[in-house]
Amino acid sequence: MRLLTAFFLLFVVIGAGGTAVAVTQSSDPRCERPAELGKASALVTVVDAEEPNQPPIADFPTPLITAGTELAIVQEGDGVPAQEGASVDFQVAAYLGSSGQFLTASSFVPDETIRRIVSAESEDYFERSLVCAKAGDRLVITDTVEQVFGPIPEDELIQNDSTVVVIVDVVQSYLKEATGYWNFYEEGAPLVVTHPDGFHGVVMPSTAPPSELLVHTVKRGEGAPLADGDTAVATFTAVVWETGQAFASSFGQGTPINVSLRSPDLDENSSVLPGLYNGLLGQTVGSQVVIVVPPGEGYTEGQLPDGVPEGATLVYVFDIVGSF
Repeated sequence: MRLLTAFFLLFVVIGAGGTAVAVTQSSDPRCERPAELGKASALVTVVDAEEPNQPPIADFPTPLITAGTELAIVQEGDGVPAQEGASVDFQVAAYLGSSGQFLTASSFVPDETIRRIVSAESEDYFERSLVCAKAGDRLVITDTVEQVFGPIPEDELIQNDSTVVVIVDVVQSYLKEATGYWNFYEEGAPLVVTHPDGFHGVVMPSTAPPSELLVHTVKRGEGAPLADGDTAVATFTAVVWETGQAFASSFGQGTPINVSLRSPDLDENSSVLPGLYNGLLGQTVGSQVVIVVPPGEGYTEGQLPDGVPEGATLVYVFDIVGSF
């Protein structure tokens, strides 16, 4: 059992009760899920825990033995299906098929979800399993311990070919990149070149940096506009205007970041730069935005990150892939 702790950092104890939900298949013929309903996954129903922030309970006859990877949709959401390269936020719980014993779970606290980039070719089990997942989906996956957790030393309780029942609650699904329509180039704004893998290249104009905040919407998305108090989900690249050198990027960590839009003037606990708050406010999901931040709306004295000289003008490129 302790061998499974490497997969999740937090264990929880669940309570009984709740309402069982019937298992169904996908009603969306356009979406090719990574696995299909099978005899084992069809036998699983899900019971919600009585206490808040606790994982749901898998209810099934034991011993349950799966014939490879099987996937059932207990509840189908109405969000955008996560395409290859897009990201999802989710919670997950696992149970042993032979006895129904609880194994492990993520926190199931709303602000403590797991985020993954989905890819059918990934070595990560959940990145493969959540292709086409939608916000609001509740999935039941039956598979072997080795497939889900990797090979483990076996004991009398758990073997590598033991069946494990996995419940996945998909909280949010996001775009892969900005999908909006192109705007006309704005004179004086840096030029953005987007690599096919999403990386941003930034080319500075041969002029002095602007003395005031400059915001240019390269692509305008058709999603919801960002309002004060929202959290923007975005990929980004940050560059020093004077040197053209990048000093920060989301691409190194592999997933989009959260940008909490709380006014720095009104909320002393806000962590967003004033220039970024003002530049992102009102932008729509699906947009790509260039924000040129003058020193007066950037970092305060003593907060400069590595690679940013004092008095520098900063250039940020954001692909806004979602919000909540």
